[in-house]
Amino acid sequence: MDQALWNTLHGNLLQDTRPDGRNLPRLTDHVEPIFLVIPFVFLIYDGAESILALQSIVIALGALPVFWIARKRLQSDAAAIVFAAMYLLFPALEAANLAEFHAVTFAPAPLLFAYHYADERAWKRYALFSLLALAVKEEIALLVFVMAMWAAFNPQTADDRQQTHRSTLHASRLTFQVSRFTFQISLVPLVIALLSVIWFLLAVFVIVPAFAPGGRSVYIGRYTCAQEALRDGLMALPNLAACVLIPEKIEYVARLLASVGFIALLNPVALLLGAPALVLNLLSSYDAQYSGTYHYSAPVAPYFVLAAIGGAGRILNSKFVTRKFASGALAIAVVPAFLFAFAYHLVAGYTPVGGEFFWLEKTAHQQLLARFIAQIPRDAKVTTTTTLFPHLSHRRVLYRFPLIKDAEYVLLDVSQSSITNPIDYRLHYLDTLKQGFGIRDAADGYILLQRGVAQKELPDAFYDFVRAQNTVPQYRVAIDFDDQVRFLGYDIRQDDWRRVYVRTYWTRLPALNLNYALYPFFPDESGAPRADAQLPPLMIHFWYPTTAWKAGEVIFADTTPIELRERAKIGVGVFFGASWDQPEFILKPRADASLSPDGNWVMVGELVRAGKRYQVNK
Repeated sequence: MDQALWNTLHGNLLQDTRPDGRNLPRLTDHVEPIFLVIPFVFLIYDGAESILALQSIVIALGALPVFWIARKRLQSDAAAIVFAAMYLLFPALEAANLAEFHAVTFAPAPLLFAYHYADERAWKRYALFSLLALAVKEEIALLVFVMAMWAAFNPQTADDRQQTHRSTLHASRLTFQVSRFTFQISLVPLVIALLSVIWFLLAVFVIVPAFAPGGRSVYIGRYTCAQEALRDGLMALPNLAACVLIPEKIEYVARLLASVGFIALLNPVALLLGAPALVLNLLSSYDAQYSGTYHYSAPVAPYFVLAAIGGAGRILNSKFVTRKFASGALAIAVVPAFLFAFAYHLVAGYTPVGGEFFWLEKTAHQQLLARFIAQIPRDAKVTTTTTLFPHLSHRRVLYRFPLIKDAEYVLLDVSQSSITNPIDYRLHYLDTLKQGFGIRDAADGYILLQRGVAQKELPDAFYDFVRAQNTVPQYRVAIDFDDQVRFLGYDIRQDDWRRVYVRTYWTRLPALNLNYALYPFFPDESGAPRADAQLPPLMIHFWYPTTAWKAGEVIFADTTPIELRERAKIGVGVFFGASWDQPEFILKPRADASLSPDGNWVMVGELVRAGKRYQVNK
């Protein structure tokens, strides 16, 4: 998306380089007219950091209309501040902000501004922010439509009628009578409702199919359960309910309610205004949409906050509450809700007090990247990997490795190859060398290749990325495998998605004479690798094999991050051959305890989930 924005600023409308090497507009996926405006932020700072900062600012701006709406409904500045804080502390909204960059995270603010100005009958401003919301993404039109219909038919209070009388648009209303009932319809939101329907149909059924390779949005495939349910005629509703009423989706809704202290249940009308976005997430078969940890919940969150404000207002306006006790009733409504919401934030929030927060560590390896980027001309065509893509995306063409085409440079970070297939990664690298590329620079796992350079051998500094520097394993377990390799211990780590990986530490012994395969794995009760937790080979085998290790070096190797169940044993073995199932021979471990029944490997610990983290029972 960053590349598409940068290309837009430089005259190539919404274009990014696809995996097949073609530059195509993002209209193959979504229709996001706001992407025509966002690129101007690069005039302030020409880097991907700009759009991340802008995204944070726009999300935070939504606290302003939340404050205004709450102050009007509850007649209290203090209560308004509480609900603005509740909005800013909403875990799913914070998660959306951290889930890279997405246009849909720009939706909450204009939707909230539109709601506020619709409530104020300030139709010009309402129309402006409704149009801004329509520009965010195609499905936001559904939210704009529902809000517009609510605004068109929303009855006026006495204050509203006074505001309308002062408005220059006071005549823009239709009045008609059916039987004994008189209805008034505001024309501006009615026009917005019509525009939103037209825009949604145009974007989804005309623009995207015209650009998408298959003639339809690829995201339709996420709704297979709902599509199958609708084919069943009379059983459609029960089958749709079966798609929605699963534990994960019920938990998702419960977490959204917990984010506002469950007081939103007292105002279901506001929740209905956000129903299109919520229903899309609940009908999806793609679990990220109802996880609450990606960008999909961004347009949903504001309506839970609005419903919470309405819930507090309902308590305040109850017939059991007199003016004399209004302040006390408001405190009884707002304080427990906020305390509950804050308690949930302590568990699931992303601020420094939130349970999902972690400090980002800027490593020497990351800082070294600038040295390699500085050697690549800004107008050069480059091939790189997923993790490095955003650091190079401000250029017309940027291929994804292993696609080369007419690239002049290739920039790799081999230290990240453990998250891919390490065998293919190595083979693609060797194939790139055969295509006329040579090593311009290499260090600490980075390799910069340039077309026409003759150098093919990696320098010794390249292998620093697998050399442990002054590091003691969390769990020290000294095991010799014959007189060849010594296992020193391991760390248990988790990535940003809470997936587990094991960092193992090794060193060579004097008799080492072959390239052995180091084999950490999760065994089942029979001692075989668990079927649900198969690990691919460690990438270190293909870059820094055991015969290349120097005396005294401590080498570390990471397994691929995977999701594990509540418990998992950790086994370690060493072999020479094609695989653990087909070794030419296995090095026998020298250990007094925890040996496998056949004596081929050692159980070095057992992982046990404790909340969101794993700990080791040795």
